[in-house]
Amino acid sequence: MVGAVALTASLTMVLVQIQRQGFAAAAGDSYGYGKIAHGFVEHGFDKLTRRSAMLYPHVLAVLYALGAGDFVVQVLQCIVHAGTCVLVFVIGRHLFNTRTGLIGGLFVAIHPMLLRYIAELHTEAMLTFLCVLTVWRAIRFYDRPSVTNGILLGAVGMVATLTKGVMLPVLFAYGAAWLVRGWRRAAATPSPLVPVIAMFVTMAVLLAPWTYRNYRVSGGKIVLLTPGSPDAFLRGYIFTRLEFATLQKPPYTDAENESNALFRRIAREAGTTWELDEVADDVNNGKVMKRMIVEHPVDTARKVVVGLFTFWYEMTSLKNSLIPASLALVSWVLAFVGWKRARIEGRPSWLLLLPIVVMNVFVAALIPLGRYSVPILPLLSILAAFGVDTLIERFKAERSAVSHPAQASS
Repeated sequence: MVGAVALTASLTMVLVQIQRQGFAAAAGDSYGYGKIAHGFVEHGFDKLTRRSAMLYPHVLAVLYALGAGDFVVQVLQCIVHAGTCVLVFVIGRHLFNTRTGLIGGLFVAIHPMLLRYIAELHTEAMLTFLCVLTVWRAIRFYDRPSVTNGILLGAVGMVATLTKGVMLPVLFAYGAAWLVRGWRRAAATPSPLVPVIAMFVTMAVLLAPWTYRNYRVSGGKIVLLTPGSPDAFLRGYIFTRLEFATLQKPPYTDAENESNALFRRIAREAGTTWELDEVADDVNNGKVMKRMIVEHPVDTARKVVVGLFTFWYEMTSLKNSLIPASLALVSWVLAFVGWKRARIEGRPSWLLLLPIVVMNVFVAALIPLGRYSVPILPLLSILAAFGVDTLIERFKAERSAVSHPAQASS
């Protein structure tokens, strides 16, 4: 049922988008992923940029090479969204109960932030699915910390990381958490050290050819995943300023234009042209980033603290931001209710909280926009659903006490 609702909702979004485009089958491509993918098909991977180095345009290129068009991509993203919702149900049922899984899965199925990107060529649908799948593999590792589960977690987690690098800190945080738990374990409990090592070795094996490819294409420069981190870090100073954090000015136009002007000036002062070589831009922007951290520590701290909040709501305008802000606030309140009950009952809710907090903090240090909260919204929704389940149980208990006072007192 959860999968059917998710598929229906996402297909509806695709059909509405097609109708808006005059029944054309082309998806929106505001970030140029489709253009990059078509370039791969025509002449291969010949230029390293932050978006061309991601996994998503490579998947598109395979689909295009097989003769698929944008409509096929949209339908596949609908299926991926349905898969995400089914995983939410499975995780909710596994950690808590069936009702939690059902409520969480249905909420994610119709969540406007998750449906927003289904009909367009964006990484969000694929990244969200892989993020939730990584957490599911982390839960399976928690249940049984074996070498096999370590390898599977490392493989799934690295595929998610290749889709977007924000998943890498989450995997390191999981590894650190299990090492700490292993250090505190009882003497008779098997050590998770070898399975954790297996996880990291698997990640390294999958990352190595990707990094080598970047090395060759960039002319001998080491780029682990993608360029662009200093770019994002510097944009964060602008996007978290008061006028943009409070949506007095539209971030995606005014803040974006101001950021671009900054990068043009940095490149010009370095004797080059911005976006001519993104690896060279990384070096130039990195120098400015280090100088900002050293010379403006208070502004850097402000940027991170404000970013912890803008991460959940900052969109294109005040009107568009109110929806994710309201949903995030309600979800956090309900998640707190669920977390308190999970602590009392000894349920490992930290498996969901860890990736939420780590990604929130990590992205807050870069460029914390509302779009970047999408991959962890399903995890927050599971905790919120357990909060709803808790309130339902309380209501039933209170109603039973009113209906049968004698039994309640006994």
